[in-house]
Amino acid sequence: MTPGPDLVMITNLVLNGSLRVATAAALGMITAGAVQAGLGAAGLAALLAASPGLFAAFRWAGAVVLLGWAVLAVRRATARAGAGAEAPAQATGSPAVPAHATGEPSVRQAFGQGLLCTGSNPKVGIFLMAFLPQFVPVGMAPEIGVPLLAACYLALGLLWLLTWMRLVHRLAPHLRSPRVLRIADSLTAAVFGLFAVRLALGG
Repeated sequence: MTPGPDLVMITNLVLNGSLRVATAAALGMITAGAVQAGLGAAGLAALLAASPGLFAAFRWAGAVVLLGWAVLAVRRATARAGAGAEAPAQATGSPAVPAHATGEPSVRQAFGQGLLCTGSNPKVGIFLMAFLPQFVPVGMAPEIGVPLLAACYLALGLLWLLTWMRLVHRLAPHLRSPRVLRIADSLTAAVFGLFAVRLALGG
């Protein structure tokens, strides 16, 4: 439940797009988590933990992805500011930005963004493989217990994302003015930028 890149992306997609698009991104995130759990169980997590150079390469790749999304959010905020300046006479609360200017993705693109957002963070797989084995019940084989716990973890993650999306969606009518969306895009850019620096520095 701790705010991170995934939650920031979901919030932005609900405000700028729709529940359908945000749900596709959430499914992409959970899919990436499942793939990382599977790869971790197969030994990739241990390999990354034992190979600082390889792990650093994955970290930098993830940082580049986050930084790219920060740039896109800045562009959206700039587009909204420009559109608001060109159409000051529009009614209060009515979006002054055309759909293409907000960068709203398709369902397939949103799924890919969610997949990349979670999949580009190597710490997810390492965390799962370091955390879950501690809770395998006594007497249960690890090759059964770890995948079962991973499935429970991912199901809870999806439930939280869907719950958060509903909460944001309920508030969205009050948050979709050009000014609020511009602020949201600016905050999104700042958060993604901070997470990119943090990931690159190994924090």
